[in-house]
Amino acid sequence: MKKLALTFSILVILIFNQNCVYTQTSNEAVEYLDGLTASFNELNGETWQYLKAITRGKGARKVENKRQNLLSEIRTVKSEVRRKRAYQSDVSLKNAVVEYLNLTYIVLKEDFDKILDMEDIAEQSYDMMEAYLLAQEKANEKLNGAFEIVQQAQKDFAENHNITLIEGGLDKVSQKIAKANETLKYYNEIYLIFFKCYKQESYVNEALQRNDINGLEQNTSTLAIFAEEGLEKLKGISSYQGDPNLKITARKVLTFYQSEAEKDFPSMIDFFIKKDNFEKVQKMVESKSKKSRTQQDIDQYNKATKEYNEAVKTFNRVIEFTNNQRRKYLEQWDQMAERFFDKHTG
Repeated sequence: MKKLALTFSILVILIFNQNCVYTQTSNEAVEYLDGLTASFNELNGETWQYLKAITRGKGARKVENKRQNLLSEIRTVKSEVRRKRAYQSDVSLKNAVVEYLNLTYIVLKEDFDKILDMEDIAEQSYDMMEAYLLAQEKANEKLNGAFEIVQQAQKDFAENHNITLIEGGLDKVSQKIAKANETLKYYNEIYLIFFKCYKQESYVNEALQRNDINGLEQNTSTLAIFAEEGLEKLKGISSYQGDPNLKITARKVLTFYQSEAEKDFPSMIDFFIKKDNFEKVQKMVESKSKKSRTQQDIDQYNKATKEYNEAVKTFNRVIEFTNNQRRKYLEQWDQMAERFFDKHTG
């Protein structure tokens, strides 16, 4: 009986010890997992803040110091991770973290070097802006892919070492990056529709400053086409997660451009025509001596002067009106873009 009791006691101790070893092993695995994750969790947050600053319209150039600091930190963290030991000969998680850091560094260095250069010339044309925005999207997709690699490695490590994962910082940052990609793509689609008209209107204004009637007519006609096409495209774009405000604001801006092209700029063209006519009549009259000027010359001059003066008043009124309207709608667009990213990227 005592022998049986002794045997039972040993069995209980063995089972207890096995449980202790299992628990101890789990704690070590968790500590190892947490240690690797903690080594770059802060870095992930800073990367996210950098991406968020760019997507909210601050531009890569304005936050270039943040990128350079990030690159320096990635190099430091990568060195720290490489010095960490493997866990029970399992180097999968460590290697995945190093791969993630390598990919992140490459994207932030090489891709964003190009983005920085493209940003400087993006507003020169619609095609350049389209290429610039596409480069941003591709870079964000690569960063998201890097997150997914290390996230999967984290899940595999947890499964292999009997760890139950609770959603942590890595998952949240990954979700934010993925959500930012989705938000950015939607914004860029609408922004390019807006930018096409915005840029075309700048060509009209350049022609105005040059007193170029032909350029004014041609660019105004193109603006009318772009505005109509843009408004039609907006009809085919749904609201973003039930939020129609960015689309509504874009429609308001394009409607303004359409009105400019159909009403305001044509009246300015009329001004230049009357101005040109006045200058010709004035030159003709002034080329004659007072004695040789006929009544017809005087009547023609007076008529041209009256039409020109009326055109000047109309021109000044329209210029003031369009400048005020343009300022208003562009401010609305900028404010809405900021609110859109605040709401959908957090």
